[in-house]
Amino acid sequence: MKTGKLLLASGALASLLTLTLLGAVLANGVGDLYVASSAGVLEVHVKTSTVVSTIPMVPTPQSLAFSPDGHTLYVSGGGSSVAPIDIVTLDVQAAITMPGPVAALAFPAGQVLVAAMPTRRTLAFAVIHGGAVTESAQLPGAGNLLAGDRRDARAAVAEAGKSWLDVVDPATSTLKKTTVAGSIVALSIDRDHGGVLVATQNPSTLIRVDLTSLVATWTVNLPAAPVAVASLASTVVVGGGTSLWKVDGKTATAFATARQSVLSLAASDEGSILHVAEATAIEVFDSTGGLQRTLELTSDRAPVFMAAVPTGSSLFLGQGALGASPSGAAGATMPGVIATPQPPTTSTVVDTARSIVGYPPVQGALVVAAAILFACWLFIRWYDRRAARSR
Repeated sequence: MKTGKLLLASGALASLLTLTLLGAVLANGVGDLYVASSAGVLEVHVKTSTVVSTIPMVPTPQSLAFSPDGHTLYVSGGGSSVAPIDIVTLDVQAAITMPGPVAALAFPAGQVLVAAMPTRRTLAFAVIHGGAVTESAQLPGAGNLLAGDRRDARAAVAEAGKSWLDVVDPATSTLKKTTVAGSIVALSIDRDHGGVLVATQNPSTLIRVDLTSLVATWTVNLPAAPVAVASLASTVVVGGGTSLWKVDGKTATAFATARQSVLSLAASDEGSILHVAEATAIEVFDSTGGLQRTLELTSDRAPVFMAAVPTGSSLFLGQGALGASPSGAAGATMPGVIATPQPPTTSTVVDTARSIVGYPPVQGALVVAAAILFACWLFIRWYDRRAARSR
């Protein structure tokens, strides 16, 4: 037998099967921002301002939450079911049935997805990988604002327009209540610092509440009424109208100006990128307020909610000379790559290869390819020995 030709053929077969298994990984898994819109869930690659894929959803998605490992996106359309989406394949998995209509989702550290159900005035706790869904005790009101972060095991819930705030530990279903001065309009977990940021109107303030003690550690007056808040690694940003303010715990100062009225804010996982949802666009700012990208969206793709993948922004992960971040003049679109806060690695190729090889689907594909090659080698040895005996 022509051993070389057989090995070549088996290698080609192994490569073909490997590429087939990796197809989903190569085709998808490139988005770093997912957007609930009137057209469905949009998979966005921020660095190129591209909508990579659109996942149709009925009813229209209203709230999103990533599992802490970033492998699954949970989607609520306002009904009593939550749809998990596999981020690698973009397949919609079997729905999780909740006790009532869901208005908001959060997935803090751990294995429990939290859903706010205002009509029942409770929270639902869905244990992932176990399937059990339980319900909390009664909340003080119809909770429809929910905040969680993969770095903290607790979540915060409130009712828009009211002053009560509850902190929940999903692992124990424990609820702790406090109140703030003003009507709550937005919540965000203060990343890495054990607090929840509470934006209020009447008066217009941003309050930081400690998640353990429930004490308000600081209160900052805002220049105008807020509608959204997000926590970056270096600052907190609040949006109201077309204005964005940065808050340091003492004062609120100008951060940037959005092109249209701010609907919602979302920080990238590493905290260096701010996504601003507007009526027909998503604007992307760096941590200094410099405009980096503008993703134009037609009216049938109007953003409702945003969720950033827990692996970092494609802008942050991109290479660039330190200090080369553009200033972000108004109206600018698609400037150069954001400078990485840490020095770039010495070998992008090596790091990329390590990332690919370390990804579980890739490892599975490589095992299949190795098994095929080994089986072909055994067959060649058997064939050659049989041919030698017959001579």
